[in-house]
Amino acid sequence: MLQKKYQTSKQFNVELTKGSKDKIFLFIGEEEGEKDKIINSILNMKFNDEEERAQNCGRYYIGDDKDRMSEFVSAADFALAGSMFSNNRVCIIRNLDKIEVNDRAKNIIDDIFTSTPEGTIIIITCMTNKVPALIDKKYESLLHIVQFWKNFDSDLVSYINKSLRNLKVKFDDNIVPLILELTGNDIKKIDEMLDMISMISIDTPLSNALLKDLAGGIRDISIFEFIDSLFLKEGQSLLHLKKLLNEDTNELFILNMIIRQMELIEKYYNLIEDKQSHETALTKLGLAASKRRMERFTSILKKINREELKRIYPHIAKAEYQIKSSRASNTLINNPIFTLSSEIII
Repeated sequence: MLQKKYQTSKQFNVELTKGSKDKIFLFIGEEEGEKDKIINSILNMKFNDEEERAQNCGRYYIGDDKDRMSEFVSAADFALAGSMFSNNRVCIIRNLDKIEVNDRAKNIIDDIFTSTPEGTIIIITCMTNKVPALIDKKYESLLHIVQFWKNFDSDLVSYINKSLRNLKVKFDDNIVPLILELTGNDIKKIDEMLDMISMISIDTPLSNALLKDLAGGIRDISIFEFIDSLFLKEGQSLLHLKKLLNEDTNELFILNMIIRQMELIEKYYNLIEDKQSHETALTKLGLAASKRRMERFTSILKKINREELKRIYPHIAKAEYQIKSSRASNTLINNPIFTLSSEIII
């Protein structure tokens, strides 16, 4: 029996740029990184700011442990509850195929499909290439089903080459295979790497050594997530930093990324003083290609003004001296990068 053909992720991505009115999505297949990218696109379309997104987006991961049913129940509770404060809600349920098919599970999925409040979007994923057995055929017409086929190496090579050309980056033939090796062919990590390259390639040649340094930031918490959180003066940035340091991310590398962000902010203010518009300044800084990066950078500008830059620079100089003179402490609280980060948040 031939497998039913569904819309591919590439086709859906094109469609999504024109908007979508669907309420329930089912993403099937092995390519988890592509799922993450498209889920993020849907969230960006649904929510106007980070705070609204944080309060009205529920993420539920069904694993292999005994608590998978309780996680499923929690997801259903979130999906069905609605909100007194917002009509926009998104419930993401990962790995539905790991839920055992029984009467209780069927009743829950029935409730989700028939009783979810208006304004709530449901996104369900599974790693199999078919609709999970838990979903009755009568509900398939309610779902927007998208097939996420695993990317071939040749597809990823073309994607990286095209992205680097769009960034106007000069690179040798060995750079693309190295990016694939360092990211484990994971499209999400590839995008993180390309994002880092886009920030530093303006004044830094792309080399094997630099790529290997950048790869140190591609972890569960990326260096960019930390930098954004730090310059937004979020307390959780110190937790991000702790994880990066525990994963042996090079301290000088973290410091250099902080300095680059400071320089980027200073260049922005110089452009504004030269009577450039906000949009033109972002374009000249290479930030206009990504809506998310523009929004994050604009939010950072509300936290870091010219006076803040002047206040922070001496703390950077002190941290750099301590690291290079090997006067760094073994304790987190006395670590030069931790101290610097604390000063930035203050």
